[in-house]
Amino acid sequence: MIYAELAGGLGNQMFIYAFARALGLRCREPVTLLDRQDWRDGAPAHTACALDALCLSPEVTILTQPGFAKRHLPRQNAAKALMIKYEQRKGLMARDWHGWESRCAPVLNLLGLHFATDGYVPVRRGPAKDFLAWGYFQGEAYFADCTDTIRRELRPQTPPAGPWAEAIRAAAYPVALHLRRGDYCKPENAILQVCTPAYYTRAAAAVAAARPDTTLFVFSDDVAWARQNLATAGLPVEFLPRGDAVGDMALMSLCRGFILSNSTYSWWAQYLADPGRAVWAPDRWYAHTKQTALYQPDWNRIETQ
Repeated sequence: MIYAELAGGLGNQMFIYAFARALGLRCREPVTLLDRQDWRDGAPAHTACALDALCLSPEVTILTQPGFAKRHLPRQNAAKALMIKYEQRKGLMARDWHGWESRCAPVLNLLGLHFATDGYVPVRRGPAKDFLAWGYFQGEAYFADCTDTIRRELRPQTPPAGPWAEAIRAAAYPVALHLRRGDYCKPENAILQVCTPAYYTRAAAAVAAARPDTTLFVFSDDVAWARQNLATAGLPVEFLPRGDAVGDMALMSLCRGFILSNSTYSWWAQYLADPGRAVWAPDRWYAHTKQTALYQPDWNRIETQ
């Protein structure tokens, strides 16, 4: 059995699903996602499970047992705890851990664990009866051999409808602009403070130059701030009221162009869009040298500094 622990919000949970589902397909094994319910205790690493509104495979089970890994996968859980403790002691967010995690992966895989917080770390199933995955697995490389399946299963069960969906479909060239503030504005998340108003100004100007017929549709967790601070290069703009995570992502994916924040949420919106979409993205994902595997070759990178 392949197990993977859920972490983060919708975008991160979708990456964890995609990683585990692709590994299950390659190994012909069922997959169980462990919803640890950390969010109930206010832990920042995990919010409420948000996957139930998607077209998940019946071969994937979501198990809500907070202590499951500790009780049923003690060896894998102990190795995971040691990795977390070491990285936290040295500065989890302050360093790029990709090289370290890649070197540890072969031994951990033999123990039945795959641990990855940074970049793309290839996985080998190994001989262990049960296999635990812990990490964020942010990058298409983790499921590039299963893209059609992943795109199909991570679409919402209810297609987008209503006046905003109609407005997006009616626009000559709709572009979704995603602006994330919220937790990104906290001092402890300084590494994520990349997408400044200047970045969005440059991105809007690049979109206007490429597609003067654009209408911007702004999606944000702080719509009032967006109204006051976004410059849109003279393009017509619509500010959408904040809805539920799955519904807003579905609306975003109707668009033909995307101005991304450094968020996995807007990453998935562009990934689930129809072929031929255009993407304008920040040229850095983090505020220092920490790397990411999220960039795709056809993206237009916009200066953030």
